[in-house]
Amino acid sequence: MTSTERVELHGAAATTLMTLFLHRLDARARRPILGDPYAEDVYDRIDHDVHGLWQATGDATAIVCRAAVLDRWTREFLAGDPDGQVLHLGCGLDSRPLRVGAPPSCRWVDVDQPEVIDARTRLYDLPAHVVQVAGSLTGDDWWDAVDPERPTLAVAEGVFMYLPPRAVHATVERIASGTPRGEIAFDAVAPWTVAVTHWAPFFRALGTTFDWAWDPADFADRHPDLFARDDVSIYDEVILREPRIWLRPLLATAGLLPALQDSMRLHRFTVGP
Repeated sequence: MTSTERVELHGAAATTLMTLFLHRLDARARRPILGDPYAEDVYDRIDHDVHGLWQATGDATAIVCRAAVLDRWTREFLAGDPDGQVLHLGCGLDSRPLRVGAPPSCRWVDVDQPEVIDARTRLYDLPAHVVQVAGSLTGDDWWDAVDPERPTLAVAEGVFMYLPPRAVHATVERIASGTPRGEIAFDAVAPWTVAVTHWAPFFRALGTTFDWAWDPADFADRHPDLFARDDVSIYDEVILREPRIWLRPLLATAGLLPALQDSMRLHRFTVGP
């Protein structure tokens, strides 16, 4: 019998269980989108309060599409800079360094809250070049683990929307000014979704809400030295990759509404020359 690990996560940190749960659902599907080979084993080893994770199953395709695009961008970065550095911000219980095959030549830094990193180190057997750093993104301690000389990709998945706007922009600016060149990749939500999280039962059960929403003009004004490389609607990805093919035309019709089209988008910016 496989031993289990007790995991106590609360607030925004608990959403990492939701993400892992949805990765597991996808991995068990007949036609998986992400096909995370680690999700089922890790999830099944966790002893935790489920917090009504079943309520999030309607978002499964969106969540795994988001991860698949960010995985692709991470592989592209490492293919061009195998000696580079990946900052996996708000890494949660995600197997990304294993999924993308991070080479030993790179430096990979996982950053998350202490209770998440504690669970992560108990659940994953990660190679030596994948460094685990416990700390809040809004603090300073995690930055000591960053090599300022390496080209860097910063990946923040399902993270920035939970932070105050000031903290989001401070983190982006720190990465942009503290690394020689590289990329920043993250997902962002539309302003209307912030209000939704204040009354949605799942978020109320976790005791967390979204705080930051995407404002392209404000972001461009605050970070004039960043250059937009990609802007991907997750809704478009869902229409293309939804495993229930009969549902795709309905999603495409609903996607004509700007509110749904922009509900979650993935952004990739270039830092430096």
